[in-house]
Amino acid sequence: MTENNNLKNQSAKKTNQEEADKEEEEKKNKIESLIKAGNIAQEVKKFIKPQVKVGTNVFDLVEKTEAKIIELEGGWAFPVNVSINNIAAHYTSPIKDDELTIEDGDIVKIDLGVHIDGYIVDTAFTKSFSDDTALENIIQATEIALEAAKMMAKPKINTKELGKKIEAIVKGFKYNPIKELGGHQIERWTVHGKKRLPELGTQSGDIMEEGEVYGLEIFASTGEGTVHNTNSSYIYELNPYAGRVPLRRKTSKQILGHINKNYKTLPFAERWLAKDFRMGVAFGLQELIQQGKIQVHYVLAEQKGEFVAQSEETILITEDGFKQLT
Repeated sequence: MTENNNLKNQSAKKTNQEEADKEEEEKKNKIESLIKAGNIAQEVKKFIKPQVKVGTNVFDLVEKTEAKIIELEGGWAFPVNVSINNIAAHYTSPIKDDELTIEDGDIVKIDLGVHIDGYIVDTAFTKSFSDDTALENIIQATEIALEAAKMMAKPKINTKELGKKIEAIVKGFKYNPIKELGGHQIERWTVHGKKRLPELGTQSGDIMEEGEVYGLEIFASTGEGTVHNTNSSYIYELNPYAGRVPLRRKTSKQILGHINKNYKTLPFAERWLAKDFRMGVAFGLQELIQQGKIQVHYVLAEQKGEFVAQSEETILITEDGFKQLT
């Protein structure tokens, strides 16, 4: 009986050690992947920033940025967003060049994401081509708020506290944070994780824990600080909670298989699908949306005539603070 107990104990110890080793290996792989993704994102920003200028075609800018991510051996965490003036988020170029061009007076936000094996970093910056004195500090407002929020990040802090600081700084510059947008936890294969980092101190927050990854994302608006869905959408995402549904079109089934294989639960562009499927993308997507298999990310905008700036970096929460990844 004693011998059997000894064997059981030895087996349990071996199993526990194997599980601990596996956990340690996964942790190491996560950190290495995040650092690699972060380095790629930094390189891409250095490459694309000088090319964001008056007269630049947005379609070309998006394609160049996404091509650079692949060249540096990263994966697309989501389609590159180029949001101009009152457009706050979710604009990427459509299938065909819509001839959108950066003009004098524009405030241009570039938001890009890189993943390595599903481990994601998310970063954004803004460039101004306006000499309007009302806009001279709008980028600075987001950058200073981001730095302040970053220095507060550590285990056990409630993200609501960061939100209070963000709101105070952005409003101190005479702009408004955007209540529907803000920072967010980033999980493997999920850009917007369960926990959120609000832009306002009155919004609820979550407790940061060691090992978690966050996109610290700040918006400043000349408007009221609220966005609405426009009628335009160029970015989509698999709905992981949709069960099996009947699909009539062969193309719909092929597109769904392609999304599962290549993008999993990451957002993707209609433009990407058009490169892999010559025909039927619009109808296939339409059926997948109607059946609830695909979620739509509508372009988000402030009121017409207003301006929005954005800054974002990704951090990893460490034992006594944070490590910046982008």
